[in-house]
Amino acid sequence: MKKQTLKLFTISLIAFVIIVSVLLYFFSERFTRSWIPIDHGFGDTVALSPDDEKIVFPFYQSGDGALYQANLDGTEVVQLTYPRQNESHVHPRYSKSGEKLLFLSQEKTAESLNQSLYIMNKDGSDLTRISENQELIIDAIFSEDDQLIYYLGAKEYNSEGVGPKEGPVNVDLYSISVTGGNKERLTKTESLKKRSLSITDDGKRIGYVQVDEGEEGKTASSFFVYDKEKKAANMVKPSSTVTSEHIYSGRISPDGSLIAFSAGSANPRKKSQTIYELYTMDVNGNQVEPVTSFRTFITEPTFFRESNRVLFIQDQSWTKGQANFKLWALDLNGERIKSITLQMPQFSGTAL
Repeated sequence: MKKQTLKLFTISLIAFVIIVSVLLYFFSERFTRSWIPIDHGFGDTVALSPDDEKIVFPFYQSGDGALYQANLDGTEVVQLTYPRQNESHVHPRYSKSGEKLLFLSQEKTAESLNQSLYIMNKDGSDLTRISENQELIIDAIFSEDDQLIYYLGAKEYNSEGVGPKEGPVNVDLYSISVTGGNKERLTKTESLKKRSLSITDDGKRIGYVQVDEGEEGKTASSFFVYDKEKKAANMVKPSSTVTSEHIYSGRISPDGSLIAFSAGSANPRKKSQTIYELYTMDVNGNQVEPVTSFRTFITEPTFFRESNRVLFIQDQSWTKGQANFKLWALDLNGERIKSITLQMPQFSGTAL
């Protein structure tokens, strides 16, 4: 009996020592300051550098998002911006030269949303505000020569709307110089929403997704290409029946030959659910090809320049609750898929 008691005591003591050691490790200065591999916590936008070697993305802690830069494989993560409390830095985009970045500073309350446009060097230095105080910017990109910025601006914020009618509405395409002057309105549709700006390398065509209200209050979203020389936008409608009229996000390729887009369809396993997969089509809406089959939510396709690959973001918790985003890369034919794990440092929330 005494031997059994002694054996139990020894086992309990060893277990206690192991537990204490583990706790000391997890709460030690070494652990809390080390780089922590993490594959979620970033937002639903990402920017790829012109040489396909770096990415910039917002990463959220306690509801506020700062911008970080990393190698394409998720290593060597460096914080670029330091938002104030209740502020997030979103929608980063590289300049064509790769030397500059733009982003939106987002301040949201229950009743309003302010999103201002900023430019900075690729290392986060020389931060400059471009937009005026009263403007509500949705998305922005550099022009082909880095002298202009094209952006989507909303006339108002609707806090009482439902679905697509909620948030920034009456959206049009504008241009402005990188110094903040020479503002020009390029479209006058005042559509319900516009998003997902992209531009060809020659600067002649600008792509975006437009949401419009149709009959009986129903909304439909489509991909549009704005021709700068003709000063007109044309809808590009997928010819295939496998995609719906609801395109959530999309990008025109740098050479202008292809469009990658995320479109909704009924989940074959549960018809009441809508899932969003990644597709490609040519600029006439033909040759529609499925790229992913995740049966969740796919968004933010971003073309590589040096290879036939694309980055995209998946919401792993689609239809299940709070968003949980993950970054992927794959060939346009659906092969060589690779998840990108971001090795995040500890967040530091100092003021802008």
